Amino acid sequence: MKNTNILIGVCLLAVIIGAIIVWGIRDANESDGVPLGDGMVMYWGDGCPHCENVKKFLEENRVADKVSFEQKEVWNNRANAKEMNRRAEACGLSSGDIGVPFLFSDGKCFIGEPDVEKEFLRKADAVNEIPADQQAPAENK
Repeated sequence: MKNTNILIGVCLLAVIIGAIIVWGIRDANESDGVPLGDGMVMYWGDGCPHCENVKKFLEENRVADKVSFEQKEVWNNRANAKEMNRRAEACGLSSGDIGVPFLFSDGKCFIGEPDVEKEFLRKADAVNEIPADQQAPAENK
């Protein structure tokens, strides 16, 4: 009887360990193969003061009226966090080198409040620029 209980315990432990391993492998490959796309995405964390500053900056400067981008929260959403990590890897960054706010724009990564705000301004200004060949001719007075 004692040997049977030990055998059952060992089998149960093996099943639990196997389930953990399978779950970990499935979780690690969850987002692999899904194309990331080229769109502009800002990743932020719920409760992050720097992220709140960037959001306030975006509102005050009406950036969303000028530039199309997505916002994705990463501290409470694992899929978004994995996506952010994949983008960081595409930029040659390790997960230890990234934080929020994190912006992906034109295939480049921008980390931190000043760099993220600067890139948003660059994109918004680029939208407002009119090429010289499309400008109305100056009037002669």
